[in-house]
Amino acid sequence: MSSAANLTCIIVDDEMPARRVVRKYLEDVPSVTILAECKNAFEALEALHNHQPDLIFLDINMPRLSGLEFLRTLANPPL
Repeated sequence: MSSAANLTCIIVDDEMPARRVVRKYLEDVPSVTILAECKNAFEALEALHNHQPDLIFLDINMPRLSGLEFLRTLANPPL
């Protein structure tokens, strides 16, 4: 995990407006760095592999694979 001074995260939501809202709020928190935005669980899996974020802002209602289903597939999920 990154230091308390800087947490890293990814945003996962199938709706662009929702990702924009989360990004806007997080941009006001200087101790959080957004590493990636993903529109589905499959992109999120790749982002987790590439970046190892501390946090996931995860939509639970997505097509094909819900956020909760995706979370259950992870052995060591971020917060």
